Amino acid sequence: MADGVKLMKDALPGLIEYLPMTLYFLIVPSIISLILGSMICAVRVGRKNVLYRIATVFVSFFRGTPSLVQLYLVLYGLPKLFEIFGVNINRWSAATFFVIASILNFSSFVSEALRGAYLAMDHGQIEAGYSVGYSRWQCLLHVIVPQTLQIALPNLKNLEIDLLKGTALAYTIGAVEVLGYAHRLIAINSGAGRMWVLLAAAILYFVINVVLEVFFNLLTKHYSKYERSLA
Repeated sequence: MADGVKLMKDALPGLIEYLPMTLYFLIVPSIISLILGSMICAVRVGRKNVLYRIATVFVSFFRGTPSLVQLYLVLYGLPKLFEIFGVNINRWSAATFFVIASILNFSSFVSEALRGAYLAMDHGQIEAGYSVGYSRWQCLLHVIVPQTLQIALPNLKNLEIDLLKGTALAYTIGAVEVLGYAHRLIAINSGAGRMWVLLAAAILYFVINVVLEVFFNLLTKHYSKYERSLA
């Protein structure tokens, strides 16, 4: 037991060195997916035109297929697609491909969370916004976005936690982050202390999860004021 705890303590500094990469795999897809997901949501709540159908197929595909399959499709398929246009991306890092796959997957889930929240909000608030003199953009900024986010936050928090756990898939294509380094350390030690090294990695993931929980709780508290009407 004492040797295991010591091994865990010895493994933590090395794991922490790869924490920025795990955060990179979490934060970059989160920001880009929020933007892309919002755009997809806007298309999906609008007219049922060609863009609507394309967005629907996109969302259905990336929500309905395993993340690991999507990761390999991006890793091996994207270079083939770019070759059609004479562009060679084979030298891109595994981390880049992982981020792209994460964005495609996560944005589909974000779009549905936002779409559900938009449909669930009280649309009388929009009319109230116009009645007090808001323009379309003011109504979007001060009414639609805050209330949609307020309703969507619980789902977005769960999705964010899932994205955090999904960063562990990066090591399967050679992108080294916390779990990737843990597996490398286990291999160097010929499997000795496997449980303790993985436990050290789990502690780091748990700490990030706690930070996410606090962050989303603060956001929920901030946007709770939009539960009230525009009286």
